[in-house]
Amino acid sequence: MTDYSKFHPVDMAAYPRRVYFEHYFKMGCYYSVTVPVGVTALRAALKQRGMQTYPALIWALSAAANDTPEFRMSLDPRLPPERSTLGCWDVLSPVYTVMPKDKPTFSTLWTIYDADFSAFYRACTGDIARYATGGFLPQGGVPDNAVNISCVPWLDFTAFNLHVPRDYLLPILTIGRFSECGGKTVMPLAIQAHHAVCDGYHVGLFVERVRSLVEKPEAWL
Repeated sequence: MTDYSKFHPVDMAAYPRRVYFEHYFKMGCYYSVTVPVGVTALRAALKQRGMQTYPALIWALSAAANDTPEFRMSLDPRLPPERSTLGCWDVLSPVYTVMPKDKPTFSTLWTIYDADFSAFYRACTGDIARYATGGFLPQGGVPDNAVNISCVPWLDFTAFNLHVPRDYLLPILTIGRFSECGGKTVMPLAIQAHHAVCDGYHVGLFVERVRSLVEKPEAWL
């Protein structure tokens, strides 16, 4: 379910990162960073409201990604990679993994992004309740304008890396097991980005946005 009217080709003649794009795309240069994110305030606010943590984190990560234009860049998925053009999506929707309690396999789900947290939370928890069966793609596929989010709650990792095709430009986000440190709860967040469209500076802006959301949840809950 992809609305291609929300994909806008980039004018490469005017694109300020053209030289960087061509250089790093040819190299297939990805990089990964893992940062700690304090989630003490978010967990307390959610507990007070009887709400689930994972859907709230999915929304916060999606909101931060949508606030970062460099995270919304991809090749036109309607064209083969050798002829595709660079473009930017108006909005990304999260594709995320869920593991049912009674099965050792995960389901890959997606929920249309909504800037209104309450509306997204209802839709996301509804999708999880309906589709988290343990089947790989129970909704029959995923949108092309996706920010990929996964959770590895068994590992409080300090580094995480994936190998993906060189033409895949959208970010991949992975969160790990919470840990307690000095009375505060910390979550590892791994970010995989393609250097062709996203520099460390842009990842830094994304991390700042994530932290501002989870540290001040009263503004959006």
